[in-house]
This record gives sequence, C-alpha cells and structure tokens, in this order.
Amino acid sequence: MTPSLLIVEDDAALASMVTRLAQEAGFEAVLRHDGDSALRCLQETPPDALLTDLRLPGLDGIELLRASKSLDPRRPVLLTTGYATPMNAIEAFRLGVADILLKPFELEAARASLARLREQLDQRLRILQLTEELARTRGEAHFDAISRPMRQALELAGQVAVTPLPVLLEGETGVGKGVMARHIHALSPRAQGPFFALNCGALPQTLLESELFGYEKGAFSGAATRKRGLLELAAGGTLFLDEINSASPEAQTRLLQFIQERQLFRLGGVKPVEVDVRLIFAANRPLQDEVAAGRFRADLYHRIHVFPITIPPLRERPEDLPALVHHLLTRHAARMGKALVGVTPEAMERLAAYAWPGNVRELENVLLRAIVLARGDRLGLDALPAEIAGTQVAPAQGLPWPATATLREVETAWIRLTLERCQGNRTQAARALGIDPATLWRKLRDLADQS
Repeated sequence: MTPSLLIVEDDAALASMVTRLAQEAGFEAVLRHDGDSALRCLQETPPDALLTDLRLPGLDGIELLRASKSLDPRRPVLLTTGYATPMNAIEAFRLGVADILLKPFELEAARASLARLREQLDQRLRILQLTEELARTRGEAHFDAISRPMRQALELAGQVAVTPLPVLLEGETGVGKGVMARHIHALSPRAQGPFFALNCGALPQTLLESELFGYEKGAFSGAATRKRGLLELAAGGTLFLDEINSASPEAQTRLLQFIQERQLFRLGGVKPVEVDVRLIFAANRPLQDEVAAGRFRADLYHRIHVFPITIPPLRERPEDLPALVHHLLTRHAARMGKALVGVTPEAMERLAAYAWPGNVRELENVLLRAIVLARGDRLGLDALPAEIAGTQVAPAQGLPWPATATLREVETAWIRLTLERCQGNRTQAARALGIDPATLWRKLRDLADQS
C-alpha cells in the first residue's frame, strides 16, 4: 500500500520539486497551494502524512498542523520554512512535528527527511496491524507512538522479537510493560504459541516456585496430583515474569539454573524436564540497585539483562496522549455500550496538563470512570476526577515537593497525598494511582523501612 503525502506549498517551482522527491521516496503526492484548501483535503480525503510550509495563503502552517493533529493525532507532519524562529520551532515540536526543513534546503537533506518519514509510516503500519490484532485477541490496549522515546522502544522490541534472547523491560509502574511483553510475543516466531504472565510480587514466596516449576504428586502436604508449572505450560511460547525483583533467593537460584541449562526439576521431582520457552522479565525497581543491596543475584541479573528496553513514562511522551485517549475511549466505550465519539477540547487540555504518576494504567482507569459518567457523545470536564478537572495548564510551582526532589521523593509524596485524599483506604488509593493493591502495600512497607 502506497502512503499518501499532502504537500502544501505556495511556491510553484518548489512545490514541483518536493512533489518529485516525495514520489521518489515512495509516496502518492497530493499538492495544495494554500492552507484553506489543504484543510479541506485533510477533512475530506485524509492523507497518511503532511508536509506543509510555515507561511501560507489563508491558514498558516502552525494552524494547519494543529488542525491535522486534532483530526488524527498519529499523522506525522514535516514543516518547511525560511522564517524559522525559536518560538515557532518550539511550538511546532510541541505539537508533534516530525522534522523541520529550513529553506533553501539541500536535496539530500530533503531526501533523507522524506525517507525517514516513509520508514516511520511503514513501521507504524506494521506495529498498528500487529497491536490491533493483539488487542482484539487478548483484550489489551496497544501502544500509539508519535514520540521519539516510544518509537525507539518499539523499534527495539521489533528487532529483538525475532530472536530467542531474553528481554528485560524497564520503566515505572503502569507504563505498559505487560502490553509490551505481549507485543514482543506477537511479533516473534512464537506468536502461535502460548503466552503466560506471572507477577512474582503478587504471590507468597512459598507458592512462587510451585507456580513456576510445578510439582510432583506427594511433593508436599496437599500435592495430590502432579502439576506442571508455567515454564512447562508456556513451552513453545513466551513467559513474562513481572516484578522479578520480588522473587525469593531460592526462586532466583532455580531460575538461574533453568536459564543456564534449559532444564527444570519439578518440586519433589528427580527427573529433569527440558523446556523451550522465551522469557521476558520486568522489574518495578532498578535491578542494579537490588544487586548492590544484596537482594538480587548478580549472576541472574547478568543472565536476564541481555536486551533491556526502557518504556518511557507517559509524562515524557505527551504527544502520544491524544492518540492513547482516542484508542482507549473508543475501545472501552464500545464495550460499555456508550456512543462516545471523542473528548471536548477543554477535557483534552486538562488530561494533557495532568502529570499521570500512574502512567497509562492510571489514564485507562480514569477513562473507564469517565465513560460511565459521560453525558452526550463527547467526554467533558464534568466526567473527569476533580484532581484532573481542576488541573491548570501552567502551574509547576505549586507542587508539594521541591524542584530538586528525586523521583523516589516525588513518588513518596504522591502516594501519601493520594492516601490522604482516599482517607487511608488503600484499595481506593491503589486504584487512583493506577497500581495493584499489592504493589501499593509493598511501597508502603518500603517507606516504613526507610523511616
């Protein structure tokens, strides 16, 4: 499928040259000479990408960029200009422009920019097809990536997926490490095999080993039959072990032995079982810190830290927020029988201004609540929680922590504020934070240990 590129340029000679370069890069070029006709084209026959001059007759380039992003937040945009200033460049990048070409631009620079744009569109199409298929079959939210950090993470995932290497997913709670693990599985040669996920921190340590390795009949009191563990059940597929830093020293030792030998012993068993399974790991604390503190085996760390992928927090990729909101709103509204077609500009502004300490998980929880409360066909301010609906776009000085605070100090302050707001109810606080109650319990235990 040939992607379409809408070119908006009022200089006839330059427009002809850019059109030729776009066709060389593999685009179907559509040419307009003013902003108003370009806007009609965006509305009536939406292109896959947009290349626009900054100064145009009628609607200017920045206004056209805003219109394009409101119609399709994922559409990439290239901006050309001979009148770049720091202010309009900052505004363009804030709105999510992919690149700026300064006039008069060199042919090779233009070719390189168009080639990157074509590659971005091809990558987005592959990812979109796979993740939407995965969302349909697994009921998971997918990743929308306009931001550079998220695109880089997805590119790494695509590169490692075709290999048998173990993967370590790093990032804050709620960024979507579980969804990324499913994404890697779906891109891998094991896609037709099983996918299992286990949160190592959600189980008592006495049960973790039996869940992973299984047990033989009579291995312990109550073991009436043989049970295969998740490592065996996931054979030919993928096993995702979340919060691996919570695994007991005994489980870490057994897991290291399995990774080295690709064999396991069920609890109470004497016969090795060979298993072929792809392992993906995630941790809710930096594993290097856990190794330094003596809580995680250094040799196991080096075994699983083969191909790390860092998933950026939502606050570091604000340009991805509109597309995420649109996807989550559309998917959940349909499930809940609500005919919602979008979000009001005021509500989107407040969603964009919020810090999202719980990341994508918190965003999804907020939207689920908002869908229930929404009136009419658009989600408005009245459906948002007070802490988000009351957020102002600008304030950074009124935060309850100093500007020099570390991430751990910010997290601690936010947990305490949320608990106060929920009157000490940990279940409600965990829901507001977008994390599991067990995760909140462990964080509170750590805070108590530090005090």
